[in-house]
Amino acid sequence: MHLVLAVVTAPPGRLLLVHRPGEVPPAVLPGGRPQDKESPGATAARGCLEETGVEVRAGRQLGRFNHDGIVTIYVAASPVHPVDPEGIPESVRAAWYLHDQVDMVLPDLWAPVRAHLDKTIRRR
Repeated sequence: MHLVLAVVTAPPGRLLLVHRPGEVPPAVLPGGRPQDKESPGATAARGCLEETGVEVRAGRQLGRFNHDGIVTIYVAASPVHPVDPEGIPESVRAAWYLHDQVDMVLPDLWAPVRAHLDKTIRRR
């Protein structure tokens, strides 16, 4: 089984996450399972649009993580249109998080993804 997650970053130093109230962790990266013959970049872009309403351009793969037979592929991505941090309706259950907020909701984020975030959304 494969899962593709979009690591969507945008100025001024934000990461797009999907809320999961009452769950652990309380927020996750957007994404989904690939459809037939769909590339990881296409899966990341489609999954992000479906879950957040944000259209993204997929970039490079940050890596693959295999845990209990589930392969998760992380894909760097950026919004196609300029970002308004308050522009996502609450009904969508997604939001833009600052670096310190990411640390609070995803403390066990996979190290290569964390390194990517440290480069792209540095602490202020």
